[in-house]
Amino acid sequence: MTEQQYEDLSMRRQIHRLRQVAVAALQHYPFEVRRVRLLLHAYNTTFRVDTADGGRFALRINTNSLKSEANLDAEVAWLEALSRETEVVVPEPQRTRDGRLRTEVWFEPLQRKLPIVVMSWLPGRDLGEGSPDGYRALGRTAGLLHEHATVWQPPAGAAFPSHATVLFDIPNLLVTDHPLLTDESRQLFAEVLDRTQVAYDEAIETGPVIPLHADLHAANAKWLRGRLSVFDFDDAADGAPIQDLAISAYYVRPDAEAEGALLAGYQEVRPLPEAPAERFEAIVAARNLLLANEVLRMSTADMREIAPPFLANSVLRLRAFMETGVYRRDVPGVVAIGH
Repeated sequence: MTEQQYEDLSMRRQIHRLRQVAVAALQHYPFEVRRVRLLLHAYNTTFRVDTADGGRFALRINTNSLKSEANLDAEVAWLEALSRETEVVVPEPQRTRDGRLRTEVWFEPLQRKLPIVVMSWLPGRDLGEGSPDGYRALGRTAGLLHEHATVWQPPAGAAFPSHATVLFDIPNLLVTDHPLLTDESRQLFAEVLDRTQVAYDEAIETGPVIPLHADLHAANAKWLRGRLSVFDFDDAADGAPIQDLAISAYYVRPDAEAEGALLAGYQEVRPLPEAPAERFEAIVAARNLLLANEVLRMSTADMREIAPPFLANSVLRLRAFMETGVYRRDVPGVVAIGH
């Protein structure tokens, strides 16, 4: 089977093949596995693992992520440090029988090894469309992560990727002859990329540059008895603190109350990054551009299905941003598909 043939499989068949990968990976861990169930099949694929002694874990397979081994080592090392050195509740990576914080399994359909991490289970419900209290806690958590990141160093051989470019050093598919793109959309995306990259350059130049979560939003947080936990550090990268806040803001637009609570929570820990409003807005818009580029390259079946409406929504939102200087998700004509 080739990569193209894998992309053409139904979601059910993709999940079936990846569950086999999960089962093979679990042989490297000191668990007596009782059950392996799908949690999420999207950018990456995550399974819930139940063990014979009542334990629960989350197993993540990096199906679409392009992270290097050094990047993965930095991610799991930071998570382990956060769980031991801070009050932030994060999933703790579990060690294999030989003491490693990750493993990998060859996946024939994609002709490459798939990196796998097993994490401790986080109880609670997804924050989802959280309350102002939840968003305030999310902002405070961002502040705590940034405080820790200013003093923590990755171990030897581990390194985060740089988030100095809007597309995260992923090939730019937004200017190609992809069938979902038009001459108009390609031109718009190119103009937005130029504008938002200037904002990125300014943010990195003024710094500080520290490890970021880089995907901190309600879908990557859980809420239990008034306490927040955060997960999915797969996008963790070196960047400027304003980038984390802009990414979080992207997902709550146009809810001004939620965004205000988010920024207020951050200020409970540390001052907001100093930056003009137009730079912040451009970095918010950059998130849309990154996601548009991502949906064009993903192999996951359901993500390929949402690509057409997502790109159509992106054109409407980014055109409005270029005209007004403000990024909103509720512009006329968009359809509800998430993200």
